[in-house]
Amino acid sequence: MRSEFTDAGEDQFHSSVPGAEAAIWVVRADGGKYADRFLAGGYVAVGWFDLSFAESREQIRKRYRQEYPDASVGRISNETGQLVAFRFEMAEGDYVITPTSDREALRYGRIAGPCVVATGDSGSGHRNRRSVEWAPTPLNRSDFSESFQNTLGSLRTVFRVSHRKEFLAAIEAVGPYSVAAEAGKRPGTSSNKDDSVQEPAPDDEGVATHSVGATDPDTGFETEGDDSQQSVTDQPFDPSLIKVRTINVVVEQIVTRIKYDEIDLQPDFQRVRGIWDVRRKSRLIESLLLRIPIPVFYVAANHDDKWAVVDGVQRMSTIHGYMTGVFPLVQLEYRKKFEGKKYDELPRPMQRRISETQLVVNVIEPGTPPEVMFNIFRRINTGGMTLNGQEIRHALNPGRVRSYLEELANSDEFLRATDESIKKRRMADRECVLRFLAFSIDPWEQYATSSLETYLENAMKKINDMVPEQRETLAVNFRKAMRAATRIFGDDAFRKRYRPEDGRHPISLALFEVWSVQLARCSPHEIDRLVERRADVRERFMSILNEDADFEKAISVSTGTAQRIRKRFAAVHDLVQEFL
Repeated sequence: MRSEFTDAGEDQFHSSVPGAEAAIWVVRADGGKYADRFLAGGYVAVGWFDLSFAESREQIRKRYRQEYPDASVGRISNETGQLVAFRFEMAEGDYVITPTSDREALRYGRIAGPCVVATGDSGSGHRNRRSVEWAPTPLNRSDFSESFQNTLGSLRTVFRVSHRKEFLAAIEAVGPYSVAAEAGKRPGTSSNKDDSVQEPAPDDEGVATHSVGATDPDTGFETEGDDSQQSVTDQPFDPSLIKVRTINVVVEQIVTRIKYDEIDLQPDFQRVRGIWDVRRKSRLIESLLLRIPIPVFYVAANHDDKWAVVDGVQRMSTIHGYMTGVFPLVQLEYRKKFEGKKYDELPRPMQRRISETQLVVNVIEPGTPPEVMFNIFRRINTGGMTLNGQEIRHALNPGRVRSYLEELANSDEFLRATDESIKKRRMADRECVLRFLAFSIDPWEQYATSSLETYLENAMKKINDMVPEQRETLAVNFRKAMRAATRIFGDDAFRKRYRPEDGRHPISLALFEVWSVQLARCSPHEIDRLVERRADVRERFMSILNEDADFEKAISVSTGTAQRIRKRFAAVHDLVQEFL
């Protein structure tokens, strides 16, 4: 039986019952011109050419090349990706949205049949169809979040959206589809997985189709694909280097260590992850009173035997807070006679029961190589939210680097350049800053490792060891790069754009790296020249995105490998030099 007291900060525990959740698709035709025809006919459709022949992705690709022999690599990837999605990926029970011509109303329904080809000409040329059971009541686009509306702003014909909870809540409020939306499931399936971004798979050449553009809800970044070339450590580490000892300590020892700053509870880390309310804190203390075991703690010890808590921050904070009189007990289930009491107000036997409770602590000992420690923390998951890379780096590197990254992530220049779209909740904004700093400290030309995580971890340590003047120089260059990106790209900074008329993509972390570092290297005069020719710079960048398949891979799929890092940095460097 899983303990209630994990550190997710919110309930994030979901069943893994097999089953396919209903996807949410947008299918439009000529800017909504034929939305009324879709509704009247009970279908949704796409044109291009007859898809009835297609039995595979490659067949569609070959046919497209025959039909459009002059099409660029980018266009082929983009448009065949949409056809593949309509022919093979959409399924009965999926939701479909089609905007009306005025772009204010969103008509929606559920797909009720396979892809078929209509006989005759309905006047629109959109013969590849799927039957749809349209809901009678439209949704109002302005009622959705800005992020959802920006997604709908894309001019692609077929694409998948990821704002699942928001969409299901909206149709539940309307009413007629409330039963169908009960779990947002395809007929005949069962699932209550979390609301997560599910991007289309990369195409058969390893390049994610241009229709992806999905936003990771935890970070605000564009999601990346995977072609089995993921970043790995340079050498698999020796298991004998894992130095973890398990100890039992009593609660009173934990409180004493915290009193003398011998345990780093990372208060800003805890704040980002979410803080427990008093009810949940009280239930944890009640578990101690009932002698119910709570999950183990994971800490990393330094050479002075001070601990950095990576797993167990909120449990440890709660225990310390109660024993130091921060909060009273509320909403207890069993020990109701202790309602409203702080630690000092408990009977002495109950105080002793808490203070003498034994806790199990896994201590990762000093001397454990950073890459080994990082791997251990990657594997830690007590049932709550698994730590991401930046959260682990933050936990392992107390010191000036923490507040330094936060200051730059909160700078006006960064917020303006990113349009405040990068999330703080999982430290995604600080990872952005760290990526810039890492490639500024150790230039990309010298990047030879195959472990980006180790590279970033080393950068954290180097920043901590810098003198203030060195950190200030980096900060000045960072702000300069942010201002330059805003001047050149406006609200498109660090984002993909394949065509001028496309909707805006989420920020690409890979593009953030390359453009910020390259612009930081430019002199003020050179930046002015780029700003003067910004229209040409943006047009040239679009042509690279559409025509250089290797560059597209380098910013979209398995972006942590040395080869792809060097490719994307070199391409942007050469682009900038063209205009200087």
